[in-house]
Amino acid sequence: MGQGHCVIGLEQTAQGAFHSVRPMPRRGYAWPAFFPYGRGSIIRFSPAATPLSPPHLEDQNTHGLAPSGEEVGEGKLVEMLARAELSANLQGLFGCQLHIDTQGGNAWADPNSATRSICGCNVGNIRFRVYSEGGEVSLRAKLLLPSGEVLNSLPLVDREWRRFFNDFVRHSSQTSSTSDLEFLLNQSIRNQLRQAPSRFARIGLARGRPDEAKCWLMLDSLFPQPNAAWLSQ
Repeated sequence: MGQGHCVIGLEQTAQGAFHSVRPMPRRGYAWPAFFPYGRGSIIRFSPAATPLSPPHLEDQNTHGLAPSGEEVGEGKLVEMLARAELSANLQGLFGCQLHIDTQGGNAWADPNSATRSICGCNVGNIRFRVYSEGGEVSLRAKLLLPSGEVLNSLPLVDREWRRFFNDFVRHSSQTSSTSDLEFLLNQSIRNQLRQAPSRFARIGLARGRPDEAKCWLMLDSLFPQPNAAWLSQ
């Protein structure tokens, strides 16, 4: 989110049940680019009054975050995420119809129709897409849902995957074209994902522009998380 981070976590509501909570700083939506916590960190915060703006009903103003000194590993975290918001099909992701952009291929939701702004799904298959925008390359993904439905062009905003992609581009410095980068990603890196025992994604809705009643879909989190050793394979 610009120069900062949009952070979302899980709150336990009952034994083995969770729901998403998006703790926000005192001002704005994004935490500073230097954010001291990582995925799986267990943190505490004191809630503050929050004016809710659909579909981002998970938003929660805070008086700041405090570390607990505890964390959960990736396997446990995915188990917890699968017990929170979950859907096997497009309609269930945000409780509303999704609209497909005929030019870019990404999907968007009407903010007044969506009933939430984050949802998990098991990933049947994935294919990476690399785009060149304004002289910079960006990473998107094509996801196959358990229902057989496809999301064609999700911007991958996962912090660790973005870092990994930047390292991948530097590692492939002799490859200048986006098509070559895309080919390499879909050979070596995609194979690593396909061999993983479980593939899980969290799909979110970006905040819409004031002049546009559209919340575009984005790939918030992708599991397994990338491994630096994949760069040399």
